[in-house]
Amino acid sequence: MTVRLRVSGDPEEIEVMLKVLGVVFDLSGTGRVYPNKGSAGVRVYLLARIPWAGGRDQPRRGDGPQ
Repeated sequence: MTVRLRVSGDPEEIEVMLKVLGVVFDLSGTGRVYPNKGSAGVRVYLLARIPWAGGRDQPRRGDGPQ
């Protein structure tokens, strides 16, 4: 499962948010930063994929920290 994301905001906050999202999702994209039109900040476009979606490594109910 892959979705397209647009992340918009302050450049430093976007950098932190992408690191946080990268813990859960496989992120890909150009990494290009665009200035927002009509508002402050910038935006970044990327693809986010759940690593285990549709695969054999999908967590099962009950898996996880004990």
